[in-house]
Amino acid sequence: MSGADSSAMSSDDAQALADLRKALGPFGARLPRGLAQAAILLCAFPQWAVWLPADRAAWTAARPADSTPPRPGAPMVWVRAETAGELADLMQAADARSPSDKS
Repeated sequence: MSGADSSAMSSDDAQALADLRKALGPFGARLPRGLAQAAILLCAFPQWAVWLPADRAAWTAARPADSTPPRPGAPMVWVRAETAGELADLMQAADARSPSDKS
C-alpha cells in the first residue's frame, strides 16, 4: 500500500469515528476507545454479551453458565470490571473454570 493510500485510509477512519461520535454523543457512549474495546472483546469472546452501562460505572459481561443457548431462568456467569482489559482477564478466567464442551 502506498503512503498516499494509507493517508487516505487514516483520514477516512478519522472521519468515520468523528461521525460516529457525533451520532452517538447524545447517548453518552464512550467513543471511540470504548466502542473499539467493546468490539475487540466481542470478537475475542463471542459467547459473551458485553456492555458498558450508561452511567459508565463498570464494564459488564455475561454468558450462559453451560453450553445451552441463553434462555429465561438459565444460570449465567457475570463479571464486572473497571476496565476492558480487566474484564477480558475475568472473562478468560471464567472460561478456564468452565467445563470444556469440546469432545
